[in-house]
Amino acid sequence: MPDDVALVELLHRDLRNVTWPEPEALRAAARRRSRRSAALAAVSVVVVAALTATLVDRAGAPPPPAGVVDGPGEIVTEAMLEPADIPVATGERLGETGLDEPVRVDDLLQVCAREQGRPAEEPRSRYSRSQTLMEPPTEPATTIGTVLTQDVYRMAPGAAGRFVADLEGTVAACGAWRTTGQVYTERGMAGAEVVHRWYVAASGFAGDQALLLRHEASVAPDEATGRPPGYAPLFEDRLVVRVGDLVTVLIPSGRLRTDLPMGQVPEDRVTEEQVRQIARVAAERMCVAANPGC
Repeated sequence: MPDDVALVELLHRDLRNVTWPEPEALRAAARRRSRRSAALAAVSVVVVAALTATLVDRAGAPPPPAGVVDGPGEIVTEAMLEPADIPVATGERLGETGLDEPVRVDDLLQVCAREQGRPAEEPRSRYSRSQTLMEPPTEPATTIGTVLTQDVYRMAPGAAGRFVADLEGTVAACGAWRTTGQVYTERGMAGAEVVHRWYVAASGFAGDQALLLRHEASVAPDEATGRPPGYAPLFEDRLVVRVGDLVTVLIPSGRLRTDLPMGQVPEDRVTEEQVRQIARVAAERMCVAANPGC
């Protein structure tokens, strides 16, 4: 279990600090690797180009997975956010579709859920569509960051509402979860205890159900020096919105992040209300594909 926790923590921290190659390199990498395997590769070998394999639309609609009942099918592109919906400038728009994918919100939260005796297996979606909105390129530029990632999942009838309700229960069970691991200090690597806290910062602001989930992680000061270790505090927000049988997970990045302490983000960062408005627009766009519709 400690190894699992350490791996997922490294994934979270590496992804927050990732810079991305130019779009042409992204598309070339995407033809070779899937998004999920690329993310794991970033943790183990920190190959940034592999991370970007997430993201190229696949042509054609695949057949439904075995056992799927008749009903609404693949999620149309019109159900996704548009760059114009975002209150900051965006650049390249990259995406993919999937079948029978797990509904993923926060990998580290799933580890905590397992330790707390909560259902740790992520439910499966019937269909999914994902996209990443990149930052505009700058001159001169060798890397590009992300603005927002969005996953939309179509779930079995009735499963989407239960999923959001179960997610609230998992968050409540992980209000103060402690792990141990190696962190950077002034004296080199040393063992330390990391305290993770998840909570619902807001709810009911979009669609049929909506949650603004906040994750905070901190490390106690170094016992020898009394100063914080090199492991900087972690702050992450995720928005989960349900419309009918669709669930979307939104992860703000860069200037869309409102969850960092003052002094760590640009002065022109967006407000939390603006981020909630993105979730409301996402809910409106999902109406065209949701069952039942809006």
